[in-house]
Amino acid sequence: MKKAMVVRIGKGIGSALIERLIGVGVDVVAYSGSRRKLTALEEALAHSPQLRTVLGDAHDPEGLLAAAGDGVDVIFCGIYLTYDENPEKARQMLEAIEMVSEKTGAKVVTIEGIYRPAGENEEALCSDARYMRLLSPELYGADVSNTIIHYQLKKIAQGKAVKLMTDPAIRREYLYVVDAAQDAVELASQDSSFGETWRLLGGPPITAEELIGIAGSVVRTIPRFERIGGWKLRLLQWHEPRAKEILDCYDGGGRNDQEYGLEYVGSGVATSYEAGIAATVSGIKAKNRQVNDRSE
Repeated sequence: MKKAMVVRIGKGIGSALIERLIGVGVDVVAYSGSRRKLTALEEALAHSPQLRTVLGDAHDPEGLLAAAGDGVDVIFCGIYLTYDENPEKARQMLEAIEMVSEKTGAKVVTIEGIYRPAGENEEALCSDARYMRLLSPELYGADVSNTIIHYQLKKIAQGKAVKLMTDPAIRREYLYVVDAAQDAVELASQDSSFGETWRLLGGPPITAEELIGIAGSVVRTIPRFERIGGWKLRLLQWHEPRAKEILDCYDGGGRNDQEYGLEYVGSGVATSYEAGIAATVSGIKAKNRQVNDRSE
């Protein structure tokens, strides 16, 4: 892999993937519909000569083809890494990327999160020798947004009560985004990994209560919880018809990945929850300070 394209850089893992790819000497095309995110990425990576940013619609096959046409070996994209994923837009993006892959010969890595209810977009996911599917636990990290654990950690960083829509006593795996990016790049660097479905491993199963407790120790406070139920939860489900199915899927730990896929044990030492949560909360607090400084 000499050149890669990362599509939708704002979807949880994009910036971490790009940083990892550049770190191992891969040239990267970052493709996004947000000029603000592309500019922030350029600044964060000190305008690296290995990085080229392209503003475009992830559902536009011609735009993707133009960006990938100059020797891209592998295309990375994430789907259902956040609970607000639009199934129709995800399908359109996957179809556009498939067309680009067919025309250029580029391989494709999809990184799939836990928020896809069973059967949703299943027909849009390819499984031939050019494709690799990575199944990921819920991601966390300072740049990961629009996940349930992100909003809980954000409340902790702000010193506010944590609103709970799901069972906080259920044990789940969580995966630090830096570790997920490392695993994805390692797998994509091996031709033998393609044509397979892989399960990325998170840390040991842990409850949301325990995870939030770790975050509370970082900010030196005892977290406060507020359970959301009754009419508030019904209102959410009315506003977002998929909410109940997503929350039920989440409380079930996501899809039953034990039934399929190869387990991938990365070559590096996994980040502990203590270290990952500390870095996440510190990053969220730094972002909050930046927002406050701009508003003054």
